[in-house]
Amino acid sequence: MLAQVGGSLPGGLMLRGLSGGERRRLSIAAGILAAPALLFLDEPTSGLDSFAALSVMSHLQGMARGSGCIVISTIHQPRDAIWEMFDKVTLLAGGRLMYHGPRTNISAWFASLGYPRLHGSESDWLLDLVATGFDKPQQLFGNAMMAREDIPAAADAFLAHYLQTTNKNQQDTAGEAVSIHKPPKRSASASSLSALRSCVGGSGSLQAMQPARWEYPTSLGRQFCSLLWREVLAITRNPFDLAGRILTCTYLGLVFGLVFYNTPADTLPGVRTRMSICFVIPMVATLLPSVSISLYTNDKRIYLADSSAKLYRPWAYYSSKVLATSPFNVFGILCMAWVLYGMAGLRPGWQPVLKAGIVSGLLYLIAMQAMHLCSVVAPNQDLTFCAFLIWLVINFAMSSFFVNFREVTTNVWLTQLRYISVLYYSLEALTVNEFHGSSISCSGGLEPGLAGLAESALASITPCQHAMLQQLTQPQESCLIRNDALLEYMQYGRPFGVSVAILGGYLAVVHLLTYAALVLLARHEAR
Repeated sequence: MLAQVGGSLPGGLMLRGLSGGERRRLSIAAGILAAPALLFLDEPTSGLDSFAALSVMSHLQGMARGSGCIVISTIHQPRDAIWEMFDKVTLLAGGRLMYHGPRTNISAWFASLGYPRLHGSESDWLLDLVATGFDKPQQLFGNAMMAREDIPAAADAFLAHYLQTTNKNQQDTAGEAVSIHKPPKRSASASSLSALRSCVGGSGSLQAMQPARWEYPTSLGRQFCSLLWREVLAITRNPFDLAGRILTCTYLGLVFGLVFYNTPADTLPGVRTRMSICFVIPMVATLLPSVSISLYTNDKRIYLADSSAKLYRPWAYYSSKVLATSPFNVFGILCMAWVLYGMAGLRPGWQPVLKAGIVSGLLYLIAMQAMHLCSVVAPNQDLTFCAFLIWLVINFAMSSFFVNFREVTTNVWLTQLRYISVLYYSLEALTVNEFHGSSISCSGGLEPGLAGLAESALASITPCQHAMLQQLTQPQESCLIRNDALLEYMQYGRPFGVSVAILGGYLAVVHLLTYAALVLLARHEAR
């Protein structure tokens, strides 16, 4: 039976799920899923009841005995049955190594220092023995270390004894479980390194324990299917977040649709307005991914933890994530683009509508992938937004909507950045889709308002020029204005298919960069 883990999902939604103890056991199960040669556990029994703690530690002991895995665990106040499962014990206090060796010899060692065991279970007595910094009544704690000054003396005595007497076989540690028994908030000193080396082998090399070629616990196909199902569950179990993003896209389409509602297609002002609509669609598509930053920064943390445990290949993770999220992303942006397209009354016909959807979908996937790339390379969410903003600024400034590049006379080299602006190619594709091969009829004559504006704009006008403007306002049956003249002025000479191919190549490049960044990040963060 499947059960959801629960907790806080990206976007703030809280889901009920596993209890604290169940989550603790799940985290241990995830850690041992890849069958590691060396397993470190930090207080695996914290938050568990006594029976659950015994069951967990019994399984770990069986894994150590059966597979030869070395289990190193920190633990606080274990019950006697758990304490007796450990083969070796390392006791730390005040940042000093107090003891390392067989568990059965620890009481005898401290008795030789003048601290015989007088009460309680052995694990409880050890904590009472080395805990300092507060009053310890003799009748409760017996003959224990009373002051911090007692710790260095006992630690130095053990270190001298250890260096003189230890001569271990490099092979006698396989299959043994090791406990590092420590009080809270303590750290080990450098003197404990030699003890750790004795746990992992005489050479002290952790790399020597790893197999020559790492084998993942499952096949690539099994990893892909499991991760794809996980992504689908993560999306569908957060319906308010998913619905909120789709409704946001639809809302933006409605708002801009009302602003540009039923834009006329047969007037010069209508041409100018429809040119603005061709910019608004890609503008919204590139800005919308910023609302999903928290999803990717949170997922990055999960990916790093799983990849460090060698649970799956980066390719299985990345391909499953792209496949699961892309349909929902495309659906959301199409809600915005097609609602705006229809309400504004842009070029009719299924082909122009489909082409506008293709450009909008590709652009949104590129922007989403660029944001994903920023979340991978940036160390936190704030810097992710800053990196994404830098990319946005370049795209907007070089989109060709605000300036015609052939009119730039200074810093001409800066205009070459348009070739890395995805907005530039998207605006060109949408403009070509809207205006190529069409024309505006001026058979009714130039609008009197435009003629009056032209006449008033001239500093001085001759009678001949005045007559020409008046003539333009008169009906002329054969008068047509080619919309291709606008494309020529904007230097939009690429066919629609070429622009779409460039957008597809842009998307492929961003995918490759994101995947490479994920692989490098996993290697850098590997434990």
